[in-house]
Amino acid sequence: MFAPAQPLRAALAVSLGVWVAAGCAPKVNGQAGMGSGLNVLIVLLDGARADHLGCYGYPLETTPHIDTLAGDGLRFSDVVTPSPWSRPAFASLITGRYPSSIGMSGEAEQLVGGAHGIAAFLQSEGYATWAILSHPFLNPASGLGEGFDEFRLVVDRTAWPKGLSASLVTDAALEQLDEVDGRPFFLIAHYADPLHDWAPVQGFEFGDPDYRGALEGGLGMSDLLRGRQNWTQADLTELRAHYDAELAYVDTQVGRLLAGLTDTGLRANTLIVLTSTHGMQLFDHGGLGDSQTLHDELIHVPLLLVGPGVEPGLNEVGANLIDLAPTLCDYLSLNVPKAMEGTPVQALSVERRRILFSETDRLRRRRAAMDERYKVILDLESGELRMFDLIEDPHEAHNLADAPELRGHRALLEAALERFMDSNE
Repeated sequence: MFAPAQPLRAALAVSLGVWVAAGCAPKVNGQAGMGSGLNVLIVLLDGARADHLGCYGYPLETTPHIDTLAGDGLRFSDVVTPSPWSRPAFASLITGRYPSSIGMSGEAEQLVGGAHGIAAFLQSEGYATWAILSHPFLNPASGLGEGFDEFRLVVDRTAWPKGLSASLVTDAALEQLDEVDGRPFFLIAHYADPLHDWAPVQGFEFGDPDYRGALEGGLGMSDLLRGRQNWTQADLTELRAHYDAELAYVDTQVGRLLAGLTDTGLRANTLIVLTSTHGMQLFDHGGLGDSQTLHDELIHVPLLLVGPGVEPGLNEVGANLIDLAPTLCDYLSLNVPKAMEGTPVQALSVERRRILFSETDRLRRRRAAMDERYKVILDLESGELRMFDLIEDPHEAHNLADAPELRGHRALLEAALERFMDSNE
C-alpha cells in the first residue's frame, strides 16, 4: 500500500482554530463583508490527491506554482469531497448540497428540479459567469451549466481520456478574461489531466530512470486493472511517477493562468479558490481510479483561499466541498440561499464538533461519516460497516468496527449516518 507523504489528518490533534481571514465573517462577527464587486476564480483540479501536493507535505516537487499560491493564502488541511467522482462532486460544489439530495449520487445525468447553483445566484447579482471544462461528464445536458453565460468543454470527447488538456483550459480561460467588461466575474477553470490512463510527460520525470518494466510508457486503465495482482513495487512506483508527471504538468498551466490574471491587473480584486473534485486511488486499498471507495486517498481534497482580506495561514477545521458555495456567498456579503446544506467556513470552529459525510452510488453504494478522528464506511449492499482511526491509522489499514472501547463512538457515527441518509434519500 502506498503511504502518503505524512499523516495529514494527524495534525488535527493540534489545531489552530478558526478562519483568520480579516473581514471575512460578516454574518458571524458583525464585521463588514468584502462586497459583491469582487471577482471569483475557482481553479478546479480533478483527481488531484491532497497528499501529492507539495503544500500538503509531498516530498517531490510536483506543484511549485500551487505551493506558491498556498503560501499567499489560507490552506485548509481537513476538507473532504461529498463524492469520490467528478460529476456529483462538481454538482455539490456549485449547489452547496450533497449529491443524494440533488439526484446526483449515482449515474444520473440531470440535476433535480430546483437545484440552483452558485453561478445562477451570482448571475442574478450581475456577475459574468463562465466555466471552462475538460471532462466529458461535465456537460450541459447534466444541468450543471445552469446560470453560466459560458459553459465550455474544451476537450474533444473522442480523444478522452488520452492526451493532455490543461493547456487548452488555460488558453480558453485567458481568452475569457480578455472579455472582462467591467462586471465582476465568476470563473471555473477545470483541469482533469490527473484522471486515468497516466503516461510519462516530457520534462516532468519523477520515476526511476533505470526502470524498464511494463509501465514504462504508461498503460490504459483496463490493462492496469487486469494486471493488478502482478504489479511489483517498482511498477507501482512508476505508476505514481506518471500520475505525478501529469499533476506537475497541470501545475505549470495553473501557474500560467495565475500569471495571466496578474498581468491583466485583475488579481488584486479576485478571490482565488483552488480545490479538487476528488482524489485518486493508486492501488492504495487494492483499487485504481475513482468512484468506488470512500478512503482518504479519494475523498481528502486540497482547499486554498487567496485574495483580498484573506490572511495567509493554516485552517484545520473539518469542512466539506458543499461548504464552498455558502462560503463564497458570505465572503461576498450575499445572503446564503436556504437550500444550501453547507456551512460558510467563516462560521466553523474546532469547538464545534462536526460530522462530515461522503457518498457514492456508482458501481458500489457506500456512505461514510467522519469526525475529527474517526470514520465509518457503510456498504449499503452488503451491510458491512468498517471503522478507522484517522489519526493513529491515517492510511485506514485497520478496521476497528468491532473494538469494544469504540462501541460508543461507532454508535454516534452510525446514528449520524442514518440521519443523513434519511434526510437525503
